[in-house]
Parts: sequence; structure tokens; C-alpha cells
Amino acid sequence: MQNRSLDGEWQFRREGGEWRPGAVPGGVYTDLLNADVIPDPFVEDDELVVQWVGESDWTYRRTVDIDERLLDHDRVVLQCDGLDTVATVSVNGQKVGESVNMHVGHEFDVSDALEAGENEVTVAFRSPVEYGQERAAEYPYEVPCIRYPVDQPGRPFVRKAQCHYGWDWGPCLPTMGIYRDISIVAYSEPRVRYTKTEQDHSGAGIDLTVRAGVDAPSAGTYDLTVEVADTVTTETVDLDAGEQEVDVSVPVDEESVELWWPNGYGDQPLYDLDVTVSDGDGRTCDTESDRVGFREVELVVEPDEVGTSFYFEVNGEPVYAKGANTIPTAPLYGGVTDERYEHLIRSAADANMNMLRVWGGGYYEEETFYDRCDEYGLLVWQDFMFSCSLHPANEAFLDTVEAEVRYQVRRLANHPSIAVWCANNENEEAAQNWFVEHDHHEDHLDDYAALYEETVGPACREEDPSRTYWPGSPSSGPDELEPYVFETGDIHYWDVWHQGQPFEDYLTTNPRFVSEFGYQSFPSTDSLRTVLDEADFNPTSPMMEHHQRNPGGNTTILRRMADYFRFPFDFDDFVYLSQLLQAEAMSTAIEHWRRRKPTTMGALYWQLNDLWPVASWSSIEYDGKWKAQQYAARRQFAPVLLSFHPSFEGRDGVANAQAEDADDVDWGDVTAQTLWVTSDETEPLTGDVALEVLTFDGEVVHEETVAVDIDAHESVELTTVDRADLPEGVDSSDVMVRAAFEDGPADEGDGGAAAAAPDFYPATAFFADYKRLDLPETDLDVEIDGADVTVAAETAALFVELDPGTMSGAFSDDYVHLAPGEERTFTFDAYDGRRDALVEAELEDELATRHLRETY
Repeated sequence: MQNRSLDGEWQFRREGGEWRPGAVPGGVYTDLLNADVIPDPFVEDDELVVQWVGESDWTYRRTVDIDERLLDHDRVVLQCDGLDTVATVSVNGQKVGESVNMHVGHEFDVSDALEAGENEVTVAFRSPVEYGQERAAEYPYEVPCIRYPVDQPGRPFVRKAQCHYGWDWGPCLPTMGIYRDISIVAYSEPRVRYTKTEQDHSGAGIDLTVRAGVDAPSAGTYDLTVEVADTVTTETVDLDAGEQEVDVSVPVDEESVELWWPNGYGDQPLYDLDVTVSDGDGRTCDTESDRVGFREVELVVEPDEVGTSFYFEVNGEPVYAKGANTIPTAPLYGGVTDERYEHLIRSAADANMNMLRVWGGGYYEEETFYDRCDEYGLLVWQDFMFSCSLHPANEAFLDTVEAEVRYQVRRLANHPSIAVWCANNENEEAAQNWFVEHDHHEDHLDDYAALYEETVGPACREEDPSRTYWPGSPSSGPDELEPYVFETGDIHYWDVWHQGQPFEDYLTTNPRFVSEFGYQSFPSTDSLRTVLDEADFNPTSPMMEHHQRNPGGNTTILRRMADYFRFPFDFDDFVYLSQLLQAEAMSTAIEHWRRRKPTTMGALYWQLNDLWPVASWSSIEYDGKWKAQQYAARRQFAPVLLSFHPSFEGRDGVANAQAEDADDVDWGDVTAQTLWVTSDETEPLTGDVALEVLTFDGEVVHEETVAVDIDAHESVELTTVDRADLPEGVDSSDVMVRAAFEDGPADEGDGGAAAAAPDFYPATAFFADYKRLDLPETDLDVEIDGADVTVAAETAALFVELDPGTMSGAFSDDYVHLAPGEERTFTFDAYDGRRDALVEAELEDELATRHLRETY
């Protein structure tokens, strides 16, 4: 077999224009930017002046020298792993193939088009904007979708990343190009095109089924050999001419392998998988290599006393899903790099996450993304790429969708991180609720069934029967017509952001699994400076509002900030408070839902990452810097969580949790704080929690030791601190309630020997909103020693921020409350592996500190 890569330098041009240098893999916006033809669309509102790019047709070309020996093979194909999107492929002026779906890899027969010597390969791209509008005009009725402040029409009809057309957090840049590898492949013997694996752990060992997709140029008898985990299995198979799928059963001794676990539950061992086709003489024809991890994963959906359970079980252990939703890492393909993926996935794992949801409005991620999830133990909730829209269901559209599903499941099924296949993002909601008043609602329902129930679902189940296919997100499950039910399935909870409910509204909810919820914040001024002038550093300036795609989003942040914090006078402080606001919203929700385990068994917030500098729901900025919420996530998702549940005037904590709607709750003042411990550990836990109430200047007005003795996976109430029990003369606006394990909890498997553990964080609570607290002015004492930063304060300092500026990496903790007289040391983890001496020098130059009292 011969493989000739065509990656590298190409030429491109607008239809009828001049040829310019381009790059493959890549895209037209990146190439135009590199050629100084367009301004950076991230900067100010230059996105608006480059909309002509997506409305134009573009062609890419290159020449390649072909040796006569390559043409002697029985099969000669042009393998295109990613064409974005509406493309016609030609060789020497002869059309060899077409694509209308960026999510499908193609192989086009070029044996008759290629010739010995120099050949020209061209890929002509139609404007996806024009193509989508043409298809919409041909369809017998309107197919509605959600529209955004800056967008292009026609997206329901194009199998392209939907967010390329604009979203409520992203720019409108409907790019085109050869965005993944392209090569010429020639062979005359059987070739393994893909492998899929299924595992059965029910017996004495592990029964591994390997399914190999083989293309044989001619029929014959061959040996198919599977090597994995020191096990070699060979079967003789009769292959027909053409493509077929061949099964090989491999018995794996469970003593010879270790199980793969999600982050926080164990290690992530991975094993090489080699599938080889050889002829009767033992000569290798082709080998396909991959990696697998041995684990059982199940989505448990069973009736219970509440309704229907919804949780993931891995290797027999129930897993509380802790994590976030991901969007594409960049809108321009030049920004999609392995380094960006490494930073993103490592950041998730470092924040104690164990699941990421690949949201359905982007594209199926690069292989690097899933490799890193395998290595770091991040389970993947994988949406199929449909979001916030209805879609057509004509034959041509359904055919390409079926090809997409089969291609992507075959591509990704070996990854142990993939936990569930999900049909779409909010399209069930669109069909059942958003567009019900449309004149063609019944037609839309028929189209929905044809697309997901008759096409996506059957193809997915056939390709991978080992995993659950979930009918949508949110969804109550198969055969249910209402996607928004708290007692069953997964929900997206947006009342706090979109409906303007207070954060306490989260305390009224009783979901089974929350796969979307979120609150916005601004990116750092370091990030904003890359796209805006400082003259625009105002939340309501036109340019700042251009970098806010949710209508009224900046106003929402301003209003809610005034509810919880004293308003700042400096824009840097405003950005800082916006991030605290986001972290407080997410802490209220996540801690409440974790306390509710095992009824609630998942919290995936929106969203982990950004794809340009923008005010959004992300916890990691586009340049990789952690926001306050990313640090808060590390505490929110700690294996053992100490948290306080507030009670309010006239209501206790239990009553609050039963309220049907936040409007039914007269929140009033906090009257009590109830301490809970929530464990995701797989063994019982014992230990002592030190609880104290102290004034901001350091007077301890109450202290006690609370014993912890809980079962694995348990969440229990420990004790309650009442405001009414404060000593006379101590004002509730002048105290903080603190709880921390004295030595770190111990599991009974260690004989009760407690060891200090950095992943067990203290919990802090108050009896008043932050703006009503009587915080003292205090200075921070900061010392830098290598990568360690030690911070102390004589009196209480809330939300102490260590800002590393533009340094790449993250602190071991940040945005923390320091009790009076407390000293804490934080270590900066430089993600590029710099030595501590270099880190110290950079910290001396860039580190800035701040705490809440300094903002007013």
C-alpha cells in the first residue's frame, strides 16, 4: 500500500480572482488573514466587514507528481478526511467526487483521472450561505431555527458546524476549506479502513469483539490477526471483493489488564490495538493501529421512587458526572492546535471534572481531543451535530446524515472515554415547544421522526450497540414527547440566566441530571486588550456589546451584580466582580445538586471554553486563562465536598428545596447555614470537621467539632448554625462561618489513618449578601518563592485573587476566602513545563493581587 499526503502548501482564490498561497489542513478565513487580505475578524467589529467571504465561492488547487508504480495498484483513491463543506473535487479537470457534508470523510476513485507525472488536484467550494438558502427555497415549507444577533441564513439545510453561522457566544464566520488531512492512497491487497470494539465483562474474563471494516480489491482467503494486551488472536476469513465488516472475538485475561476509570475514580491505562490482514504466506497486507481501554460504561435509566434514574455507571460504580460543555476551540482552523486541546482537557481534569459534553452545534472533534480525554479520564457525552434548529428530511439530506453517523461512530467508537451518543442539542425542545405555532408543525414533527428516530438512531445503534443512544438533550427519554421533565432524563436549566431569576432559584430545583446551565462573565482585560482599545473598556460601549452575543447579556450582568455586590468604579474591578458573580451562581447550583445525590447525578455547566475573546458563559478564556469559575469548579467538583445550604426568613432548607418556583419563595434574610458533606469516594469516609463562626477581625464566637462517618457515595447533613445564636453585640454582617476537615478525611480502607489531601477544600458561608457585609480594609502579605506564592491577611479577605497576567498555567487554588490571620500557599503550575526559577521571575513581574474590599 502507498500513501501520499497532500497536506501542506496549496493555492486558493475567490472565484475569478488571483491565486494566493494557502495551507491544508486549513480554511479560507485563516488563509486570507495570513495573506493580509482581510482584517482580523476578532478585532472590534471587523467581523462585519468580512461577511463577503462566506458569501463567495472559493477554489483550492495544488500539483502533485505521481509515480507510475502507484498507478499500477488495483485501488487508487483520494482520501479526504474533512471538506468544509459544499465541495467539488477534480483531478486534471475531471470531476472525481462531491461533498455536501463536512462531517463525513470521503474516498474518491482517482485511478482513471491520475496520470504518471504532474497532476493538478482542485477542490471548488460553493458558498455555504448561498447553498443553504437555495436548498431552503426548494423545500416545500419553512424549516425554522434560532437566529442570532450576527448570523447568516440557511443553516438547517447545510451539514456544517452550525455555530459557523453565528451563535449567542460566537462570531459569524462560515468558513470553507480542506480542514483535515487529504492524501492519495493506493493498494492492491485488503486494507483495514476502521476498527470498532465492544466489551463484555460479564464472564470470567473480558470478551473483546473487534469489528474491522475491510476493503478487498479482490476476493480471497486471508488471516485477520488482533493483538492487544499481550493477547494475539488470528482467524482465517474469506473476503469478498469490496467493503465488508469482519468480526474477531478476543478473550482477554482480566488479570493481564487494568481497568480504565474516569478521573477521580482510578487510573486510565490504555492498550495498543493492532488489527492486521495477511495473506496465506503470512505476508502483511495492512495493519490498523489504535488504543483501547477496558471498562464497562452504562447509562442507568430505571424507574425509582422519584421517577426515572439517570446516571452513568462505570465498572459497576455509580459516577456523579461533574464537568462542562465544550464548543469548538477556534472559529478559524489555524487556531485549532494540539496545544490548545492539551491545555483545555488538562484544565478540565485539574478542576476535578470527569465528563465533558461535546455540544451538537460544532463539529466532531479532532482525534487529539478524544485521545486527551482517554488519557485524563474525561468521559465524553457526544452529541451528534444538530443544535437549536429543525431540519429537512428529504431523501438526499437523510442519506448524507446516515453516512455522517456511520462515519463518525466508526471513527470514535474505540475511545474508552465515549460514554453516550446523543441525537441533538435542544432540537427536541424546538420541535415540541419552540415552534409549535408554526403552520407546518405537524410536518416538522414528521421530519423530526424521520431524521432522529428513523435515521440517526438506527444507524448509531447498528454501528455501536454497546453504548446508549439518547434521543436528545434535554430529553425525558425514548417515546416521550416532553423534553423538560425534572423527574426523568436530563434537563437544561436556564431560568437564572435567561429568565432573570435570583441565584437562590437553583435551590428550588430537583433534577435528575443537568446537562446545561450557566451564567456569564467577562474575560480578563488581558484578553480584551487583544481585540479592543481600552477606550472601549465599558460594559455598554458599542464595541464591548459587539463582543457580547446574548441580547441584553451585559445588562443582565450589571443588574445582577448590583443585587449581590457593591458596584465598582474601575473596569478591571468590574471584570473581576463579573467573574465572582459567575462563580457564585455556579457554586449555588452545583453544590445544591451534589447535595441531592443520588437523586441528582450530574451537573455539566455551560460552558468550558471560548472560541474568541467575548463575554460569555465560559470558565476558560480564549487564550487559555482560567476565570474565577474554573478555580471554583475545582472546589465544586472536589471528591469530598463540604458545603452550606442556606435557610431563609420563614423557611428552612428542606422547604426551600421543595418550592416549585423561585417566585414562590420570599427569600428574605439568611437565618441559618446547614453544613453538608457529599462524597464521591468509593469507600466509607470518617474524619472530623472543625466548624467555627468568627468575626472579620478574628474573634471566634462559636466553634465545634463535627464527626463524619458516612458510606461511599453518600451525601448527608451534618449540623446547622443559626443566626439567632450569634452572641449579643455580634452583627450578622460581620461574621463568616468556616468548616474544614481537620486533617483531611480518611477512608475506612486505610484503617482510618487520615492524611492531608489538597482536594478537600474548606467551606465558607455568610448571613448576608456580599454587598451588605461589613468588610474591613486589609492589606495582603505576599511572598514568592519559586512557583509558590504565600498570601496572608490580618483580617478577613474575601475572594483573594492571584492574577498571573499572561502567564500560561494555573494556580493550585485562587479566588479564595482568607480567614483573619490565615496564611495559605498556592503553587503555580506552568503548563509549558518551565522551571521554578523562570516561573518565579515571571511571577515577580506579572503577579497582581486583589480582594473584594479593594473594589469599593
